[in-house]
Amino acid sequence: MKLYKKKIKNYKKLIQDHYVREPAVQNVVSQCKKINICQQRICSSYFEFLYEQCKFIKKKWWVLQGGTLFILWILLNDLESMKSIGRIMGAFSVLFSILIIPEIWKNRRFSAFEIEKASYYSLRQICAARLLLFAIVDMMMVTVFFILVFATMQIPLSSIATNFLIPFNISSGVCFHLLCKKGFDMEYVSVCLSMAFVIVWSMIVANDVIYYAIVEPLWLVLILISFGYLVFCVRKSQQDYELVWEDRTNGIRI
Repeated sequence: MKLYKKKIKNYKKLIQDHYVREPAVQNVVSQCKKINICQQRICSSYFEFLYEQCKFIKKKWWVLQGGTLFILWILLNDLESMKSIGRIMGAFSVLFSILIIPEIWKNRRFSAFEIEKASYYSLRQICAARLLLFAIVDMMMVTVFFILVFATMQIPLSSIATNFLIPFNISSGVCFHLLCKKGFDMEYVSVCLSMAFVIVWSMIVANDVIYYAIVEPLWLVLILISFGYLVFCVRKSQQDYELVWEDRTNGIRI
């Protein structure tokens, strides 16, 4: 045995025999367990956790989303053809979904994953709370918008839902699908893909042969498919959320 290894071994034995007392170690472990149990008992409820997470969300994005719907309502009052209404609603619904990106991606933009990972709640729980808060507020705003458009413009709810929800669901699904990717510029990619979908949607709406050939039951199926795609992307982002802050060094995940 080398000399330095022998000295380390002797020093370790000296510390364990003369300075480390097993009853004291067990006492520390017992006290730590008691503290951990007490912290779990005073842990906030899920509604309190949502309320605390709501404080970290910048309300300006909800204001901008509400302003987007208000501007859309004003523009719809000046339009008469369903073709123009479909184009405008598709573009603004995508813009409405894009305004979610800055708040959802802010922990990646400010490199806050390590801080969130060290918190009591997991990254998945924190992300789920933010998504739930946005879902509740957005659902309320969209519901009020639908009622307002239907009451003031007499546009059928089926047309409103078709022209707004399909682009919104697809663009939101794209955003959440890219959320679980490791690239740190994925927010820009999601915006570009959403804009590309707006162009495709506008071409479909502008083509009378295609637009009017799709009967109402088929539009309902397309809405359900878009909702299914959105749910799939949200669940996938939740399952793979913690992968975005992990890295691989020499084949070892850290």
